Amino acid sequence: MIQSKDFLIRLLKEVAAILNKQIGSFPDNILGITEADIDLQIYTATGLSKEDFLSLDDQSLEQAIQQHGEQGSPLMLDFLANLFYYQYQISGNKDFLKRAQNLYQRYQELSGTFSMVYFQRMQQS
Repeated sequence: MIQSKDFLIRLLKEVAAILNKQIGSFPDNILGITEADIDLQIYTATGLSKEDFLSLDDQSLEQAIQQHGEQGSPLMLDFLANLFYYQYQISGNKDFLKRAQNLYQRYQELSGTFSMVYFQRMQQS
């Protein structure tokens, strides 16, 4: 596992951005990003697979967020929110949408930023 915190933070930013772009191009996938690409990026940044994250309960998810410290927590929230929203787009499972909305809200509160795109995703039902 990579030890440099700065490098891991950069990888988290990249994977969150990739997921956000993939969400924007859904369902056409005009970017040509495959599930394998996403899985590899997630595993490289976190050491866990996409399926590992999707199967975590709330307590384990919170531990994964806190593990990245004060600087990494907002990025982890952004990544996880995008991951759950992307999975909602693929599966239509409302549980993924609810988890994504909660994580988007926490991300905006913790980071102090406002994103109209995230706000619209939080308003979706």
